[in-house]
Amino acid sequence: MTATRKICLGTITGPGRKGLVSSPPLLNASDDEVSFSCWKCGVVLMHAEEGQVHNLAILCTGCGAYNSTDL
Repeated sequence: MTATRKICLGTITGPGRKGLVSSPPLLNASDDEVSFSCWKCGVVLMHAEEGQVHNLAILCTGCGAYNSTDL
């Protein structure tokens, strides 16, 4: 399924106590219609249902920005 909605993830200065993963490559938590993008460069980092992924930091491999799944 192709994502039809795009949500920008929140900005953080580092992973802190959150779990840390890197993307791209794209993380697929589900085949939902929502794409979550990097707050800094806009690249799509994850496909998931809204509210599905919590307490996770995603390091964008494109620009080096840390993103939070907790909006």
